[in-house]
Amino acid sequence: MKKSILMLTASAAILLTACNQQPSTEAVLKNEEQRHEIMEAIAEDHELMMEMHQTMMESDHGRMMMQGDENMMKMMMENHGMMKDMMMKNPEMRQQMMQNMMQMMQQDSAMQNRMTNMMTGHKGMMKGMMKKMHEKGMMSEACMQSCMKNMEGMDMQHSNGMDGMMDEQGKDKKPMNDEHSDHH
Repeated sequence: MKKSILMLTASAAILLTACNQQPSTEAVLKNEEQRHEIMEAIAEDHELMMEMHQTMMESDHGRMMMQGDENMMKMMMENHGMMKDMMMKNPEMRQQMMQNMMQMMQQDSAMQNRMTNMMTGHKGMMKGMMKKMHEKGMMSEACMQSCMKNMEGMDMQHSNGMDGMMDEQGKDKKPMNDEHSDHH
């Protein structure tokens, strides 16, 4: 009798666990209706969407798909507020984007020239860069002060930058004054 009860209990347990098995992920994804419901659920839930975005960024294929989607890239570039929020919330992504941009510019002289002209059009950026160069020993104090003094009278927002110091190809021209050349 004990053996019968034990066999019956074991059989019931096996039967119940067999009935409660979850379908495989592959089986769920093959079912078009379930796959669509899952994608809609992710798209409508902010946390799930962020998790999906992170998963895509961690996947080589996902990252390539997002970068290759011209509409997505165009929308992101046109929506400066969204880009700014995204970069502020995700410093790692911001850093990665900057590194990618620097690598692209190293390989493309035209892009490098446009970026140089954009940066030289902003006094704050130039002053910050000169201070950083001075801190790293790449520029003397006298040179930094002379460059900052030369920038003071320039209308940097409406020109191609420091026109007195660089030509169209971004190469150094003759310094703007003799004082500046004394410490080069």
